[in-house]
Amino acid sequence: MQKTGLMIAAAGALALGLAGCSPKPADKTAEPAAAPPTSAAMAAAPAAPAVSGPIMGMGKISSIDVKAGTVTIDHQAIPAIGWDAMSMGFTASDPAMLKDLKVGDGVSFELKSAAEQTTIVKIQKQ
Repeated sequence: MQKTGLMIAAAGALALGLAGCSPKPADKTAEPAAAPPTSAAMAAAPAAPAVSGPIMGMGKISSIDVKAGTVTIDHQAIPAIGWDAMSMGFTASDPAMLKDLKVGDGVSFELKSAAEQTTIVKIQKQ
């Protein structure tokens, strides 16, 4: 008889232990999860961070076309607009500012605005 009582007690303890590990039923009073943003909401979000003051960069000229007013710069990161270091082409607001520059020159430059990130308004050899 004692064996039977012990087995029943052990089975009860096992059942209680397993019940504590089972998943709980969903709480019907909890708030529903927020819906993911719609494409309209994402389109309304600003594409570039708000920037106050000039957007400055530094880099090295890898190609230049004074007649076309374009320059490709291997530039360092530009945190003001969330850019990592990369090589990219820019257009000079005034092509004449490129005339004294050449491939290999280290430069500092200023971008026109957060909305016009590929236009350089100032460039200076370092």
